[in-house]
Amino acid sequence: MKGVVLTFLLFFFACDPGTIDIAGEVVSVADGDTMTILTVSGERIKIRLEGIDAPERGQDYGTKSRQYLNDLCYGKIVTVKSRGEDQYGRTLGVVYLGDLNINQEMVCNGLAWYYDYFVYDTKLDSLEQSARRQKLNIWSVKNPIPPYQYRKEKREKNR
Repeated sequence: MKGVVLTFLLFFFACDPGTIDIAGEVVSVADGDTMTILTVSGERIKIRLEGIDAPERGQDYGTKSRQYLNDLCYGKIVTVKSRGEDQYGRTLGVVYLGDLNINQEMVCNGLAWYYDYFVYDTKLDSLEQSARRQKLNIWSVKNPIPPYQYRKEKREKNR
């Protein structure tokens, strides 16, 4: 059944090439901003959710962020509006589960930062500000360390 649905999605979105670039079943969730999908052609594609940065493993809310994304998407068919690749060869994009924008969902629940270094998105910014005001998840910690800063400190420590 999933194959039929996936084939339909690929055909449907091929009619409007600017709308959706990739569709596939989520087969792995690495953390709160990275997943792997399996396309109908059998290709595995690692997706990095564009415009967000989720806590790393070992960081406050890192496990909860990954688990939330996994619970939302694992085993389900998602569509990805691709924005190219990052420096690690992962496909950058906005992920949709039906009409639900997963990138926004992670930020509005306080399980990812709006990563404005690469992307300007007023919606992600306002969702983060709302999550901060409500002290949701990462924003319940007094001085949360952004993942990019955590990674940098970890690299410097390992030198």
